[in-house]
Amino acid sequence: MAHYSNVQYFTRGYLATLLANVALASFVFSKEPQTLTCYSTTYEPYVFERDGKVVGIDSDAVREIGRRLNLDISIELKPWVRLERDIKQGIHDCAFAYFRTDERLTYMHFTNVPLHITSYTLFVNADQLRPFDSMEDIKGFQVAVNQGFQTTPEFEAAVKEELISEYRVREDSQAFKMLNAERVNAVLTNQVVGAYQAKQLGYNDIEPLKPPIRSTAAFLTFAKKDHLKPWVEKFDHAFFEILEDGSYQAIFDSYVSPKLAE
Repeated sequence: MAHYSNVQYFTRGYLATLLANVALASFVFSKEPQTLTCYSTTYEPYVFERDGKVVGIDSDAVREIGRRLNLDISIELKPWVRLERDIKQGIHDCAFAYFRTDERLTYMHFTNVPLHITSYTLFVNADQLRPFDSMEDIKGFQVAVNQGFQTTPEFEAAVKEELISEYRVREDSQAFKMLNAERVNAVLTNQVVGAYQAKQLGYNDIEPLKPPIRSTAAFLTFAKKDHLKPWVEKFDHAFFEILEDGSYQAIFDSYVSPKLAE
């Protein structure tokens, strides 16, 4: 089975298209150190705090982008709803990782290269593994979902039609503990987050249903300010390099063992 990797997330054809778009210009970066503060929300293993420092797959990738642009990036955490309100009001210049929507395009500059792909995945106990083609395949399931996690139209419709029931929790770890104790039938979360949580908790008999319900790209964004718009191409160019030279894969593997992705 394929590993989670930059090759899986960003296919070579997709990367080639991005290269054609972002490599048209040759960027000359200032030799003087510059600073930028980016904000995000705890979403382990992409963004979380360890020993007083914000780390994670996305956080480390953003810092590496900054290093290549001679830009000193600091990362701070805020609750999701408050953070989006603040960037909408222009209080913050940089935030990640956001799905692109028509509304957000009115107050955010989006990079073109996604920081990660959210694959909406259902996790179940191994004895509940089954072919998964539609929500009908989990009819009657009670599904735990982090209250801060945006679900999908398919999932929301199944809940509304009472095909399944939804149980909201405060943290992904809580959802997986409930699944392990058979208090719910499944957990809906990002595929990487779910694999990471199951491993951290030592739950070796929890498996993802495949394929995911759907996959959506999540991006780094800048406030809709004219002086920030040029950073979009610069960040795209630097992040493309990180994907191509293996640096992103090394960051990913430092948090998520390749065995988790099988």
